Amino acid sequence: MIQFMRRTLAVFVILILAFSTTVFSEEVAVNMTAIATIESSNNTEAYNERSQARGLYQITPICLADYNQYHKDKIHLNQLFIREYNLEVANWYMNKRIPQLLIHYGLTDTLNNRLIAYNAGISYLIKNKTIPTETSNYIKKYNRLTK
Repeated sequence: MIQFMRRTLAVFVILILAFSTTVFSEEVAVNMTAIATIESSNNTEAYNERSQARGLYQITPICLADYNQYHKDKIHLNQLFIREYNLEVANWYMNKRIPQLLIHYGLTDTLNNRLIAYNAGISYLIKNKTIPTETSNYIKKYNRLTK
C-alpha cells in the first residue's frame, strides 16, 4: 500500500511539474503606465481623428467592438474617455486578447510581439511583414520608459 501511494504521489508530482511548465510559464509583464504615456501622454481626453482612437490607451472602435463581443458587454465609444473604462479595455486587449491571438496563430507570446500587435496590428506578425517605423519607435519609447 505504501509503495502504491509513493508511486501515485510521484506520478502526481510529475504531472504537476509538466503542467506548470506549460500553463504557468513566466508571464509577460506589460507596463500599462508606459503604454498610456506613449499612446496619449496620459491624456484621458486624447482623440485620434484618423483612427478614431480614444482616451488614455487610444482604444479604436474595432478593439472596443471585439471587447464588447467577447464580454457580451456594451461599453460605448464615449465611455472610452473615462480612465477606468479605457484601462479595462486596454488591459484586456494587451494581456488577454493579444496573447490569445498570438497562440492561435502559432506565434510566441513575447513583450515585443504584444507591443507590435497593440501598435501596428497582429497582421504584421502573422504575415511576417516588416514592422512600420512608427512601431519600431514605439518599442524604443517603451524600453526607454521602463528601464
